[in-house]
Amino acid sequence: MLKKSENHMPLYIDLAKIVKNRIAENKYQIGTKIPSEMELQKEFSVSRTTVRKALKVLSDENYLIKLPGKGTFVSDKRNEIETQNQKFSSLTDSAAKTGKKISNRLISIKSITGDDEQNTFLQTNAQQQIIEIKRLRYIDDIPFCLEWIWLAPKYSAIKDEDLDMPLYKILQKKFHINPGKGKKTFKIAFANREESFLLNVDEKTPLMRIKDLVYDDHNFPLHITQEIIRSDKFTYAVNH
Repeated sequence: MLKKSENHMPLYIDLAKIVKNRIAENKYQIGTKIPSEMELQKEFSVSRTTVRKALKVLSDENYLIKLPGKGTFVSDKRNEIETQNQKFSSLTDSAAKTGKKISNRLISIKSITGDDEQNTFLQTNAQQQIIEIKRLRYIDDIPFCLEWIWLAPKYSAIKDEDLDMPLYKILQKKFHINPGKGKKTFKIAFANREESFLLNVDEKTPLMRIKDLVYDDHNFPLHITQEIIRSDKFTYAVNH
């Protein structure tokens, strides 16, 4: 049975750490299928929701990959494509260069407990609440990108801004901060029910998942962004 830890972290975080340790110890080997959600639920006496949240954390961190109709497998992190020290410009500006118009629709903004990756990068801890912004983005009025943005607590005043505006315009206007360099990671993901509905694609359609870890122009952590993108509507080019 998985018991709540003394540091009061959610159970799914503790379960994710256990699965991650099993991968590190080669108990779950690269390319092999891990136990099903039901098997993990029974082994640790936790809810199915807890198991799903834990597996999502590990999928987001590229430890696991879920193949529709087949199950969840241990990912080879070497297959993840990364770019280092890229100078970041806004998606809005990138699209404008091609004559396209980007617009945004705010879905939600809230304070959440960050995961290990978020807390490490944003230099926060489990007792602090980070800011999560979720938006649907359109290119020429067609939905093409579902976006999550995570910011440190010091940017909480962003909640009062018009979040349909481009992020970097808000950060520059409100906080006098501009993006600098960072790391961009590309990975193939398959559309779940929510993503298929919002992006107007069939469920399990291959999509491009892009994660950005961005520093400001003074080299301090600025934000983490995850984008789920329809590759038939937008293409990234990375120069080395």
